[in-house]
Amino acid sequence: MKATRLRTEHLYQPLGLGTRSPRFFWNCDDGLVQTAYRIVARREGETIWDSGKVLSPSMVGVRYAGAALESRDRVEWSVSLWDQDDLEGAAASTWFEMGLLDAEEWRAQWITGDYAPKRNVRYPVDCFRRDFEATKELVGARLYISAHGLYEAHLNGARVGDFQLAPGSTDYRHRLQYQAYDVTDHIRATNELKIDLADGWYRGSIGAFGPTNVFGRRTTLLAQLEMTFTDGTRESIVTDEMFSWSNDGPLRFADLKDGEICDANKAPSYSGKAKAATAGLTPTSADNVIPRLKERFVPSLITTPSGARVLDFGQNIAGFVEFSVTARRDQSIRLRMGEILDSNGEFTQANFQLTKPTKEFGKPTEVLLMTGKTSLLRGEVQPTPKQQVEYVCAEGENHYRTRFAVFGFRYALLETDVEVSPSDFAAVAVYSDMEQTGAFECSNSQVNQLLENSRWSMKGNFLDVPTDCPTRERLGWTGDAQVFFETAAYLMDVAAFYRKWLRDLRDAQHRSGKVPAVVPYNGMAMMYDATGGSVGWADATVLVPYRLWKRYGDTDILREFYPMMSSYADYMIANTGHKSRTAAACNPFNEYVYEKGMHLGEWLEPEEFRDAVTASSRPSRTEEATAYLHFTMRHLAEIADEIGETADSQRYSEYAEGAKKAYNHLFLVGGTIDTDRQAKLVRPLALGLLDDDVAEVIGTRLVRAVESRDYRVGTGFLSTPFLLPTLTEVGRPDVAYRMLENDRSPSWLAEVKAGATTVWEDWEGKESHNHYSPGAVSQWLFDTVAGIRVAGENRFLIKPVPGGTLTHATASYISVYGRIGVMWERDGDALRVRVDVPSNTTAELQLPGLRLDLAAGSHEIVH
Repeated sequence: MKATRLRTEHLYQPLGLGTRSPRFFWNCDDGLVQTAYRIVARREGETIWDSGKVLSPSMVGVRYAGAALESRDRVEWSVSLWDQDDLEGAAASTWFEMGLLDAEEWRAQWITGDYAPKRNVRYPVDCFRRDFEATKELVGARLYISAHGLYEAHLNGARVGDFQLAPGSTDYRHRLQYQAYDVTDHIRATNELKIDLADGWYRGSIGAFGPTNVFGRRTTLLAQLEMTFTDGTRESIVTDEMFSWSNDGPLRFADLKDGEICDANKAPSYSGKAKAATAGLTPTSADNVIPRLKERFVPSLITTPSGARVLDFGQNIAGFVEFSVTARRDQSIRLRMGEILDSNGEFTQANFQLTKPTKEFGKPTEVLLMTGKTSLLRGEVQPTPKQQVEYVCAEGENHYRTRFAVFGFRYALLETDVEVSPSDFAAVAVYSDMEQTGAFECSNSQVNQLLENSRWSMKGNFLDVPTDCPTRERLGWTGDAQVFFETAAYLMDVAAFYRKWLRDLRDAQHRSGKVPAVVPYNGMAMMYDATGGSVGWADATVLVPYRLWKRYGDTDILREFYPMMSSYADYMIANTGHKSRTAAACNPFNEYVYEKGMHLGEWLEPEEFRDAVTASSRPSRTEEATAYLHFTMRHLAEIADEIGETADSQRYSEYAEGAKKAYNHLFLVGGTIDTDRQAKLVRPLALGLLDDDVAEVIGTRLVRAVESRDYRVGTGFLSTPFLLPTLTEVGRPDVAYRMLENDRSPSWLAEVKAGATTVWEDWEGKESHNHYSPGAVSQWLFDTVAGIRVAGENRFLIKPVPGGTLTHATASYISVYGRIGVMWERDGDALRVRVDVPSNTTAELQLPGLRLDLAAGSHEIVH
């Protein structure tokens, strides 16, 4: 037996690790059972930890327990396994390297450009340069670098690393990430280090209404290049006032959302000097996967009815646009990026653009923007985001790709006087490089496309932060991130990605325990803080760590974020009780009612069901809020039990049970809920608010509500993930399948039928066309259609539920315990099932009237 997929802190060969006592993960190949393991860790050839032979089947989260690790340590570690016959297999090995663990390790100074930023002025990209020599024989070289803004470094003409939009997105008031790069192979005797610095999230246009300078007006840079020589000495090149600087390079404007203006005839002069800047936070390692360039698409050319030329890349993505053309000096290319063509077949950005002032704005203007009163804005206004590129050509060959702007688009409006071909252009997807873990295919091609649409919406929105859309807002809405978690975890390995985002969430939490609805902070606090306590959104503080624990067997997640979770629980408990004194006096369960605060409710149900949420309309949402008080407290009680917080568990259980009683008291009339509004029926069933006899009645009423709408979807963000699972749980998978396969709007397949390549934000398709939340239905394809579920350490539950028109389905999932595969097909009246169980795990197969325990290996069953 041999170990495979060796990872440190969920990462493959991390460079610049910030975890002082990292954990090791692996899977097993060959053999049935791992009976023992041995881990050996070496630093510079010296053994610093030998676990010895440990009798255990564990292969997840084995913590390093050797000599204390220090900054820059490179550790080679290997793991040997013993199988069921106590035979030792060949060792498998990998490595990790520590980053800079302490503030004093940073000897670099923060630097900035030599200018004084003014209000209402946007500046070109800063260009820094430092020449240096390396006259001794080199052992290794590392570049540690961060910025308030976005940086890109080149050493001797070669780009350093492949991290896109570094250093990533955080709340710069609380935490700043740095990256470590191995630049050994770039070093020469004479060297030139160049670093470009753009506005990025720090001072660029961000959020729904594009405020600028949210974190500061001056971008700054911190870099430390360390060279280690064969004689044991070390030399560092650090950012200081010896760096040359200018901002007269080709990038005259670079904004994450608005785009770039590039003049290829310009080159930086580096004629000035960098200035020392005020010291910022000490950067820390993200310990996360990095955003990289991914899939590349070459377009076809469309001529619209008006005669406009539009590039169609065939797939809606978030990413960069690039081109290579031959041109004359000062010819130009202008590209505007969008997701859709309008009803007349013309290019449009109307589905995601808003309006904002051309000048910087403050709180009073924020109120007008939030309330839609743009007619009252003073002065000139502009659309946001612009999503455009303006490029001035040099003579001859021109090669260009955006570097500091990322767009959500399928189409690009092309305006140019250069003779071009569609093959001169490309779109390049950019997203965090998570391992793709889930695959699903069935006999319904539209369902297969739905899964791919969900995957592409995930790719379009998982760029260092789980955002809602890559166009209008590009914000880390907490509700979106929590409802999509299970689907995301089937599609890709999100353990490190979500851990990073939970740290963003912890950074954002208020002293009261409340968290903003958008994390990390992106300005417009009046909007996102006001909705921060909204149930379904704020509950991400508990539900995401809980699901990470269950999915990845990671109890460290619970311990790390328990203070955040318990603080949120205290906030909820402090706000229980009716707002109305009269209502409070009449309710024997008043102390377990939850309605205080601003709650978004179901959000984006089909238009016929929606309750308006505006600045002047703040319904109590007592039903949704009380339901989530129960749901969240029940999960938190289980978490508290797991980590030994017994007293807390009892308290949370009390509130979970009390909220259940309060809910039944308020919302069950005559032992039922009589409505065709699907969300009001799904929620109490899915969140465990009903006793069995009442659940049966409500389940029957839900089926009737679905049938009365001809099997079309009637739920919004909060209940859509639960809709098909709930129908299955009440014994009606046939109804669930009819909803899944229905292609009449509103439905998932109506979007597919309309040609969608990503998931829409709203069922009507009027808003963003790249919004993963409604794609959370894809969880059901894996855990119900294919029946793949993680059931605990080294254990799976396989419980496929065939149905609908499907004649076969095949799925696989690379879990933290290994790759599990399931295939089923109908063969007359029989069901043929194949299950591939990974080494060192077992699976329980459940079919109607049949239960089998399966060991590692391939199994075929005809039932």
